[in-house]
Amino acid sequence: MGRQFSLALGSALLLVLAFPSLNQPWAAWIGLVPWLLLLPGLRPRAAFWWSYLVGVLFFLGSIWWLVHVTVLGWLILCAFLALYFGVFGVIANRSYTAHPTPHTRLLLLPAAWVALEYIRSHLFTGFGWNLLGYSQTPWPMVLQIADLTGAWGISAVIVLVNASIAECLNRFTTRHSPANTVVTIGIATGVFVSVMGYGAWRLPGKVAPAWRIAVVQGNIPQAHKWDDAYTEQILATYERLTHQAAGHQPQLIVWPETAVPGFLDSDERLTQHVFGIARSVHRPLLVGAPTLKFRLEGEQTFNSAALVTPSGEIPQQYHKVHLVPFGEFIPFEHTAPWLRHLLPPIGDFWSGRDYTVFRSEGQLPFSVLICFEDVFPTLARQFVQRGARALLVITNDGWFGPTAAAYQHAQASTLRAVELRVPVARAANTGWSGCIDPWGRWTARVQDPTGHELFTEGFQACDLPTGPGPTLYQRWGDWFALVCGILPTLWLAVSSYRTITAK
Repeated sequence: MGRQFSLALGSALLLVLAFPSLNQPWAAWIGLVPWLLLLPGLRPRAAFWWSYLVGVLFFLGSIWWLVHVTVLGWLILCAFLALYFGVFGVIANRSYTAHPTPHTRLLLLPAAWVALEYIRSHLFTGFGWNLLGYSQTPWPMVLQIADLTGAWGISAVIVLVNASIAECLNRFTTRHSPANTVVTIGIATGVFVSVMGYGAWRLPGKVAPAWRIAVVQGNIPQAHKWDDAYTEQILATYERLTHQAAGHQPQLIVWPETAVPGFLDSDERLTQHVFGIARSVHRPLLVGAPTLKFRLEGEQTFNSAALVTPSGEIPQQYHKVHLVPFGEFIPFEHTAPWLRHLLPPIGDFWSGRDYTVFRSEGQLPFSVLICFEDVFPTLARQFVQRGARALLVITNDGWFGPTAAAYQHAQASTLRAVELRVPVARAANTGWSGCIDPWGRWTARVQDPTGHELFTEGFQACDLPTGPGPTLYQRWGDWFALVCGILPTLWLAVSSYRTITAK
């Protein structure tokens, strides 16, 4: 029991170490090894619960910043997410008992891991946070295969390397032949070298800029954002930062999510104030704001991004498509309206219907991802398929305090840039605000004179390059994850059939 707990704890700690704020990407390449050494010889139920423990410890340690919003929600979410680790443990355990060939596991385990990450990213609206591949954002060379496979391919390679190390260590306690060990090492080395070689080939040197923008970070305290007493102060902050940013001659100035402290285009006085700022700097603004629409269904509120021109017009808007459950809306509220009376105050936003591509003279065609929409690769892909050549992320990570949340969030933006080979610019109320090139390199960021990036106000002008064109991921989407889903399903079906017929 002591050895098993030590191995489970070791894997959890290594996996936590791989992500911000500890940010040690090397730890991911060995993080699963203790866990995989724990599984052989266990009964399936024990394999599930030990694996579940690894998952609980990992999520408790990596997304602990949720306590700033809800302690109970944090505990429930971690308990749920750990189920995916439990299922992976059962599959891995079965692979040791149902098939003795280690080479099978080098294919099966990465496929099972990716399939479970994919399900986790989609089921119940999805929580694709801290995917294993995201841990490699400090190492751009590893990221480049994402333009072929999405982030899923990076996760698969990491699991394959972990599995091969575990197989070699298991060599001392099993009857695997030395030849099997050599082949295992050869497969893992070949895949790793190929990934690094592809990364070296795809990474360019200096690239020419195509579009200059400026991102603004207002750092408005959460308690002030919707307090009418602070409306003028908030607008004055953004006006001052916008004027400073305009001095760097950007073609577009970007404000964060809900930077406008009221309903844009419905509150006439507020709207005219924003128009006046755009007019005074002679630059278009992309502003985050709640908007109000009156439709046949009644009054609807949206979390929106609006393009404001110096001539005092709003030619295009985007309404957030993927809302945050229990943050921006209550699931099943139409069938269970009493939920709103039981829960803390929760927004009542409607989801948008259109994948808007903003097109304006002098601008690259761009689309906007609001809040955590950049966590969903399929959503980002929809915009690029419709013609966007850059993605702007407007968000507010101020809910989570000065924690790793903002950097973990920025990791998702980094993978979207590589997968689709488009530049990504991020403007956060507070968070990580800056720019990412189409190869996943963080090229500019908002920071104060001491280097602090969180909970500081400022702006940053960015020169964004264009990417090299459509990627395989853009064309085929999550093909790799779907193939990975098929492989363990077929293997489980065949191994179960063999077990039944052998009886």
